[in-house]
Amino acid sequence: MGEHNCYNTDVQECIKEKAYELWEKDGRKNGNDMYYWLEAEGTVKPHHNHKERNSHTKSNSQ
Repeated sequence: MGEHNCYNTDVQECIKEKAYELWEKDGRKNGNDMYYWLEAEGTVKPHHNHKERNSHTKSNSQ
């Protein structure tokens, strides 16, 4: 899953999927769940927030 693939998904679900992807890429090491979650959150939220701002701008201008 890439950062741009969750535009139509709940942000929490997208973060969960990204964290899982990071965990797999790192060799499925135990004990770093918070690290993966925070990394995923930092990657996903800016893109999701950008999408939200753009959708509000488009709907307000119509």
